[in-house]
Amino acid sequence: MKEATPFNPINIPDLAIPASEPQAPNPKVTVSRKKSTSRKPTRTAKIRRVLDVPPAAIRFTTKIRRQVRRLSKRIKGGITSRLAHLDRQKLKKALIACGVAAAAAVAICLLVKLTPLIIALLAVLGFGAVLQTWDRLRQRMPA
Repeated sequence: MKEATPFNPINIPDLAIPASEPQAPNPKVTVSRKKSTSRKPTRTAKIRRVLDVPPAAIRFTTKIRRQVRRLSKRIKGGITSRLAHLDRQKLKKALIACGVAAAAAVAICLLVKLTPLIIALLAVLGFGAVLQTWDRLRQRMPA
């Protein structure tokens, strides 16, 4: 007995079956722009102000920025002048010492931050060890 495959009335739209009706090609869009004129130059970036900022505030912020720039240059110059007289080996030792000191400071800060977690973990482990010991002692004791 041969079983006939049932007819499926549902059309599956995404198959690559050629359509029975020929499709019209998409019309080409032509641009009616004159080719002889040059394009508009690209826009230069401008500072966009969301609010209407008074000019006094703008002057104040630029003044502060200049002061910060001068201060940072002064600090860099001071560090350079202090380290300029050191030879390479001494400078290398000083930088290594600074790195070790920074690493120690970071380790201490991490230890201080993680101390409550470490204490809680040790308390749980200690409580588990006490319970295990108590069970061993109870098993050895005669009933």
